Amino acid sequence: MLKLRAMHIFAGVVVLSLLIVSTLLVELAHYGLLAAFVFTLGNVVGATFPPVASMIDADNPLILASLALAGIANIAFTIIFATVFYQILVSVDIRYALMQRRIGGMSRHVIITPASEMGLMLARRLAMAKITSVFIDKDKYAVRRAVRRGFLAMQGDPEEQEALEHARVGSAFALCTLYDDDLKNTFVAIEARRNESKPPVLARIRKLDDIPKMERAGAKRVIMPEAAVGIEMGDFLVSSL
Repeated sequence: MLKLRAMHIFAGVVVLSLLIVSTLLVELAHYGLLAAFVFTLGNVVGATFPPVASMIDADNPLILASLALAGIANIAFTIIFATVFYQILVSVDIRYALMQRRIGGMSRHVIITPASEMGLMLARRLAMAKITSVFIDKDKYAVRRAVRRGFLAMQGDPEEQEALEHARVGSAFALCTLYDDDLKNTFVAIEARRNESKPPVLARIRKLDDIPKMERAGAKRVIMPEAAVGIEMGDFLVSSL
């Protein structure tokens, strides 16, 4: 970004300097200052001014020098215009905007926060059952990662009702909060249950002592990943005997 900004500044200085010199050359060719400026500016921005060639003395060396300098300035101007336009396209993610409209019409979906690897694994499992997932995450890079993997995602704070409503929490099948922070999961559960529809909340938990707090917050199901791994391994070993 800093390199691009430095390039814009350098190109801008080049354009301005050549515009001034080119305008002075045209004025020396016995044209008025305003006419010289309009003539030069038109050529700098690529307007090929004036449109009628007979209006200028094409054989005048000062005019030819001005045109040559304006051509160089036009290249610098094109670089500035092209890079700025590219930055605008990058900042306005059309796919993301279309996705937000799609999220606005969702129902019977599962809201997952954050867009972590655990959340992505859950979303893939739900996709196998034809259940749509919508991610909420404050981290824009995590949101982009989820989008790249083919899931619906939006940037926002799941502890805020506005973000939950944007994700259509009122028509969601369930909400899964998978932070490795029990307190944050509790706040998300509380905020989700504030909605009139009170969707079922499934929460991750790290400390067994926090289970009662999570249940009071409204979590319908509390899961401790470490315990789940132990149970799954135990079931596998027992079934192998």
